[in-house]
Amino acid sequence: MAASARVPTADGKDVFSMRIISASNYEGMSRKAASLLAAQVVFKRDSVLGLATGSTPLGIYRCLIDWYQQGILDFSAVHSVNLDEYCGLSPEHDQSYAYYMDSNFFRHINIQKENTHIPDGLAEDPDGEGARYDALIRSLGGTDIQLLGIGHTGHIGFNEPAPQFVKPTHRVELNRKTIEANARFFASEADVPRYAVTMGIGSIMAAKKILLAANGEGKAEILYEAFFGPITPQVPASILQLHPDVTVVADEAALQVIGEKAPEAMKGC
Repeated sequence: MAASARVPTADGKDVFSMRIISASNYEGMSRKAASLLAAQVVFKRDSVLGLATGSTPLGIYRCLIDWYQQGILDFSAVHSVNLDEYCGLSPEHDQSYAYYMDSNFFRHINIQKENTHIPDGLAEDPDGEGARYDALIRSLGGTDIQLLGIGHTGHIGFNEPAPQFVKPTHRVELNRKTIEANARFFASEADVPRYAVTMGIGSIMAAKKILLAANGEGKAEILYEAFFGPITPQVPASILQLHPDVTVVADEAALQVIGEKAPEAMKGC
């Protein structure tokens, strides 16, 4: 089910529009989010897709792979730009996001390797790498649709809670909670990189459309804070309240707090 909500901001004066699509479980959330990405590719075969990593998008990528294998989708003219990469990990490292994207998505579809773009975590000049990456996105005509997850701290990409929003792609020190959350992918917490290169808030907000996917009760409170609390760099995802085209696809568990505290936003879901 879907609902289009005009939601009051924290001061009660203005509203922003977002679309909420509810699914009963993770598999349903994955299919619904994947269908929006698929529609983008069908209607514009040379789309620029902004892609994300982590556990949430895995089901989305499995759906897209399945539809490609059925002959429904063609990625041959698509470009992709990923949100982020760990500093210090080579593309061959099994916990790098370059490796993740190749093993979980790219190698299973017909996207051209030269059309896939991920920040360089080995760049000696992170500021220069950020400027290069932002220029690359602009040269492609900008991102048509940006897939996002949301971290327990409210981070999008690796934009962590901070005193201010950082606009360009940049090097960031990872929050303790983020390191702890990602430790499950590494042999130990000590192996988790402490820094990453991430698209900045400005780079994300420049996307024509935003698609945020979330699942599980652990994301319920932060999802509510991001879209119904004040816009603050302490909850980086709250900046999405200022984007003109946001769709949130989430399972019932992740939408529980919104349903309790902002039931008007869930009408039709």
